[in-house]
Amino acid sequence: MLWITGSKGLLGSALCAALPEGVPFLETGREVDIADLESVRAFSRKNPGMTHIVNCAAFSQVDAAEDFKDQAYRTNAVGPENLAIVAKESGAKLIHISTDYVFDGKGRKPLTEKDPTGPRSTYGKTKLEGEERALNQGACVIRTSWIFGSGGKNFVSKLLKMLQTQPEIRLTDDQWGRFTYAPDLAAAILKMLDKEGLYQYANMGVATKYEFGLAMREEAFLLGFPIMTDAIIPVPGSCFPAPCERPTYSAFDTTKIEQIVTIRHWREALKDFLCEQMPAYS
Repeated sequence: MLWITGSKGLLGSALCAALPEGVPFLETGREVDIADLESVRAFSRKNPGMTHIVNCAAFSQVDAAEDFKDQAYRTNAVGPENLAIVAKESGAKLIHISTDYVFDGKGRKPLTEKDPTGPRSTYGKTKLEGEERALNQGACVIRTSWIFGSGGKNFVSKLLKMLQTQPEIRLTDDQWGRFTYAPDLAAAILKMLDKEGLYQYANMGVATKYEFGLAMREEAFLLGFPIMTDAIIPVPGSCFPAPCERPTYSAFDTTKIEQIVTIRHWREALKDFLCEQMPAYS
């Protein structure tokens, strides 16, 4: 039996949808406080036979984390450790999801699992501590970046709405990373259920949000979306000041996980994402 925490979020919902028919699973949101060890233990005792836990729960509002440090710490650092402890006690496997924000983002080459970390934000620091605590208990940690998909708040969903309502859009062209399509990551997770250690996953291809925006406008137009945007203007990230410092370069090297799963280019994933949105415009 599989337990998915944070099941109402972008990745959690994609994972629930990706499970093969007939696979027993449990899904929880805030009804189980993962930062409370006894609550996690109580849930585990009520559901014997649990073989895997996938932790999709996180305090992922990166700017809000600067104001709510304690809450971010409890969810992102304490929570993964508690799940890892209970998984170990019950003989289950834990897969914990982490982030590219654990890096300082100052380099210019793809980042491997062995590269030094150096988070520059509360979000990144709490996520790094969470992955370290989970790894110490024998968990599998998968870092991901720039995740997008249907049914959640994310840059790509917001961008699609902007393309249909704004004649001009400004997008950053000095921050590089790899986009991740939630259903693709969900499929990869299902192949990693019995693994341990640290891995990184994102769709192939390094891009800026400006480059992604150009591609989305082109693909959406070809699919018949009512595109209003005539101009997409590249601007530096400094045009969008925020409490949380974004990594300038956080593109993963995914060689390690590619020995287990196949990864497609983000542009292919983008087409699938847009096709999913089509019923609303048919």
